[in-house]
Formats: sequence, C-alpha cells, structure tokens
Amino acid sequence: MGNRKTFNDFTEQASISNEDYLIGFNEPIPGGERKFKLSDLRNYVKTNEIVKLIKSQKLPHLDPNDPGNLDADIITESVPFLSGKIFHIESNDHTLIEFPNLGEYSSELSLMCIVVNMTEHKRVELKTENGYASLNARGVISYESGLSDATTVTFLKKKYDTGIFYYENGKWYGYGDLDGPASLNIQNIATDYTFSLKDEDKILHFKHEDEGVKINLPNPETLGMKSGTQFFIHNISNNWIEFVVDTGVSFHARAKYLRRKYDDAVVYTDGYDWFATGDLS
Repeated sequence: MGNRKTFNDFTEQASISNEDYLIGFNEPIPGGERKFKLSDLRNYVKTNEIVKLIKSQKLPHLDPNDPGNLDADIITESVPFLSGKIFHIESNDHTLIEFPNLGEYSSELSLMCIVVNMTEHKRVELKTENGYASLNARGVISYESGLSDATTVTFLKKKYDTGIFYYENGKWYGYGDLDGPASLNIQNIATDYTFSLKDEDKILHFKHEDEGVKINLPNPETLGMKSGTQFFIHNISNNWIEFVVDTGVSFHARAKYLRRKYDDAVVYTDGYDWFATGDLS
C-alpha cells in the first residue's frame, strides 16, 4: 500500500491516449479494484487533440485512425470519440459534415467539439443526421447544394472560420463563425411591412400585385437598433412602396416612394433616425 499514488502525485497531462488508465474500485470491497480507461473520461477532460478530415462524412463515434475500429461495434455506455476533439476540415472541395444521432447513449450525455474550416475558402456545410432534430445554430436554413439533400444546414464559408458545437439533452447546438449559404438573404413580401432586427442585411423583395404598400420604420432606440443597421428594398411589382416612420423619428431622403418596377433603395439608421438612398421619388 505504501507505493500507491494519488492524483496529486501525477503531473498534468495535455491529452489522453487509449492506453492511459487509472486504478479504481468497481465495488467498495477487497478485490473490487479494476482498471478504468482514462479515454472514458474525455467528456470531463479538456483535450486539444486535432483530427483531420479530408472528405464529407459524419463525425465519428470511434477513432477513425485506429484500424481496430473498422468493424467494431459502437459502445454506447462510453463517451463518443468526437467529444473534445478539434476537427480540421482539409478537403480540396466543398464538404458536408454531419453531427450524429447520439440518442442511444446515456440520456445524461453532454459533450463538445470544434470544427475549423482549413480549406482554401471552400464551404463546409454542417447539419445533423437525417431524420433527427435540426442543428440549433446561427445561419441554419433549408438548402439544397448537392451535398445536403434539401435538409437544414449552416456553413463555415471561409478559411479559418470556426464553429463550436455541443450536445445536450438530445440536441445539437452551435455558435461561432456560422452563416447562411450567402452573405445576403432574400425575403419575399406582398403586404405592408414593419422592419425589425431580424431583417438586418436582408434583401426585401416586394411582390405586391393589387395596390401600393407601406414599410414602417420603427423607432431605432426603442428596438435597440445600433448605428449602421441596414436593409435593402427592391420593388419587384408594378405598384408603389411608401416609407413611413414612427412619431418623433426623422426620415432623411430626397423622397419617400419607390414608384416604379425594379426601383430599389438602401435604408439604414444612425441609431436615432432613418436614412435612405436609391431610386426614391
């Protein structure tokens, strides 16, 4: 017993390999000792292990670099291999990465992993496995690219864009440099409309048929719209669009109408009033 060591006798280790283990007790009785693999504790230990992926695939349950895992069954009593990993996407083309369904693991399972776009500005699409809840993250949208079959995806679009993803209570979440398939999203509108923060940087296509419509520009201070908040208007109809503002707010532009088909305008705020430039008359 004098040669036994405690955790305090060991130096900090940056990563955990499959060969590392500790001695513990399976049962609190003499002879109840057994080895516990430290790799089973990945869920609770921060590691910086980097895994390179060069093609579209589902994030792995088991170590893809271990030949012994090629035909091995997934052990759902343990923690998936992807936990705590940093995945470098280094493909030569656009890539689809899927987050697996982990419903067969413990209901208390929680984990985190990181995905980094290391390509030369190729897009990395990210989604959950088909048939399961969509990824909860910025930029998630229904999209069909040839890689993802019209399911909901988000993107890491540029080199070094990074997403941090975590799994909790049966759902996947993500945050970071995530975005939709394009820098600007188009929204079709056919009635009177009030601009809100969710419309920032969108292109609003107005396709009203019977008569003109009004765009209400609310008080920026009331909604917390900061200086530089902007959106884009394109009149796709044969009818007019009128801009109106809340009481106490000014509209700085040469006119307040888009009268002709294909007239367009950029509308923005300084945080207090509204400004517009374009085909106003």
